[in-house]
Amino acid sequence: MDISERIHHLRKSKGISQEELADQVGVSRQAVSKWESGQSTPDIEKIMMMSDLFAVTTDYILKGKEPIHTSNQKTIYSLYLGFAVIFATIAGIWSFTANRFRTIECVFIMVAGAVLGCAVSLVIQVMANLFRKNNELNSKL
Repeated sequence: MDISERIHHLRKSKGISQEELADQVGVSRQAVSKWESGQSTPDIEKIMMMSDLFAVTTDYILKGKEPIHTSNQKTIYSLYLGFAVIFATIAGIWSFTANRFRTIECVFIMVAGAVLGCAVSLVIQVMANLFRKNNELNSKL
């Protein structure tokens, strides 16, 4: 999808006409028509106005790059934290019940478990992203 298609899609999804968009960004309806047909592109000021109007980033309008939403970042953080705690707990319980490690060694084992938990969550995150991208490619075909 190029910039003209993104502008058209955003306008349609917002349910406004070319004329309404033109009024809101201060151009003629013909200018919006040219943007959507790819005959011209809006200047940066107009892109910034459309970014606010459609509640998307300028990067999305220009390049089609969607930002990582805060909720996704929180989910990723929770994934890392959760796996770190789980693996550290398992390592700690194992090392304490083994009765052959000193306390400082048990702490190091727990830290190693937390690091391993983070590594596992990273692998899960990467694999999930690969599957998501693969599904997006398949849906486009």
